[in-house]
Amino acid sequence: MKAKKTFLYMLMFSAIGLTTSCLSEVKDLEPNSGEETTVKKGQLVLNLSASTDFAPQTTRALNEANYRNTNNYTVQLLNANSGSVLFECLGSEVATNLPKTLEIGSYEVKAFYGTESAASRNDFRVEGSSSFQIQANDTKTVNVACLPTCGRVKVNFADDMATYYSDYNVSFTGTTALGSNSFAWAKADNDPWYVAVGTAGEDITYTINVTAKEEYAHVDANGVKQTTGTATGSFKLQRNAGYKLNVKPQYTPTTEGGIKVVVTIDESTNDRPITIEVPLTWI
Repeated sequence: MKAKKTFLYMLMFSAIGLTTSCLSEVKDLEPNSGEETTVKKGQLVLNLSASTDFAPQTTRALNEANYRNTNNYTVQLLNANSGSVLFECLGSEVATNLPKTLEIGSYEVKAFYGTESAASRNDFRVEGSSSFQIQANDTKTVNVACLPTCGRVKVNFADDMATYYSDYNVSFTGTTALGSNSFAWAKADNDPWYVAVGTAGEDITYTINVTAKEEYAHVDANGVKQTTGTATGSFKLQRNAGYKLNVKPQYTPTTEGGIKVVVTIDESTNDRPITIEVPLTWI
């Protein structure tokens, strides 16, 4: 079974007495009455974590370790009813600003880092949130776990692709965020794509485009050589999971050309790679 590497960096925001009852009673005047009333409050304690299930990787465009460091995150405290931001700081600053005394009510904590794009090699989004209630005479510990809003896609072309094809690439379409757009992996590419998907995952379609060398061209029924072809398939792309398409040729010598494409979808969240023989449609 392939070991799933999970990187979990827990930032514990604590101070002396944080886990004890640190409550306050504030004397306020009841409006229009001139009488004093006791306003009871509670305190917030926050635990923030960020993880990705991608295999660790640093590319020319992006260092994934930055997304597992909660010091880089923006942390917000919101009023759950109005949505107004009551407090905001970087994760690295939270320890000096908490615990925080809050009035009785409903709240939400959000934490996030990065920018979400339909598909990008330079950035992706990690976020998390948690809603909670503050009760009188209560210390509320809130856990916020941040996860990517994308899946990671890579392509690995076998070395012998260059034996049979003068050019080859893979284009991807089909997710909601992409709409009618696409992104591509050229034969010399190395950096992965980070592709935004919905919370339940989405199907993504890949199209392998090849240009065969003259000696391996397909000969149709009319004796005409065809050198360009495509092979299409799809798979389920999940958030916080990495996928690698291993593409290799399968050649059987014939007078009409006998190249097929074999695709192995290697999922970081799957026990076994999925191998698919994809027929080429010659154009």
